[in-house]
Amino acid sequence: METPRLHIGVLVERRYLEQLQPAGLIAAIRERGHTVTVVDPDNALYEAGESAFMDGFDLVVVRGRSLKVLCMTAVAETAGLRTVNRLSAIRGVLNKAQIGLRLTANRIPTPPTYFDTIQYLAEHVPSYPLVLKPVFGDNGRGLKVVQTAEELLQLEWEEPMVLAQQYIPNNGYDLKLYAIGDEVWAVRKPSPLSNLQQGEAEPRPISQELVALGRQCGELFGLELYGVDCILTPDGPTVIEINEFPNYTAVPNANERLADYVIQRAREVGKQ
Repeated sequence: METPRLHIGVLVERRYLEQLQPAGLIAAIRERGHTVTVVDPDNALYEAGESAFMDGFDLVVVRGRSLKVLCMTAVAETAGLRTVNRLSAIRGVLNKAQIGLRLTANRIPTPPTYFDTIQYLAEHVPSYPLVLKPVFGDNGRGLKVVQTAEELLQLEWEEPMVLAQQYIPNNGYDLKLYAIGDEVWAVRKPSPLSNLQQGEAEPRPISQELVALGRQCGELFGLELYGVDCILTPDGPTVIEINEFPNYTAVPNANERLADYVIQRAREVGKQ
């Protein structure tokens, strides 16, 4: 008996269409003979409660965090479609202050993290240097390092609030844990805060400790496709960031692995 062909929707912000993902995933699914429809959230006006544009989809893969993407993910889920990642999971990692709170509450190692106005932080944060991040930033955008309270006060920061993380000394590289379901890979990447002019992402051996840490972070936020940014310290790995659906840079056969997972999830939904 011939295996039924699937129709996968990919709801994606335009800014990601030129990146490794979801382009690689889309190509790999199509190579298997399945249909993929890319849904551009900025391409049309959608009426509240109207989900006809998703008719026939077996599953919707989501990459993006814009308001339109979030709203259309809600439309898909309200219509009974399975989404990867789920809306609740995406929302869980949008706010970096919330990420820090949940990591700390669940005893996952993470740097001391503060959230307030520039003025208040300058008056109360006990030690420096600090890494400053936009509360809702992604892709490393807007990161800054300040060495003193005076430097913090002189900073031109466009947002009313700022998230500040204690800077963890390192060799200029971060360790990224990439996860697809229960599978976890480790990749060493130049830190966006380093001055490294050379060096590419490269796969690294992964310990059971790191596999367990990656899975713990995924389970905590309900994520299926995600990345965990870590810094290795003498006391073990420290989590500095969690992102939904990354690019899976340097993960071996990432496109095929992603396609395998999405197809499996779509068929599981079909059996329910």
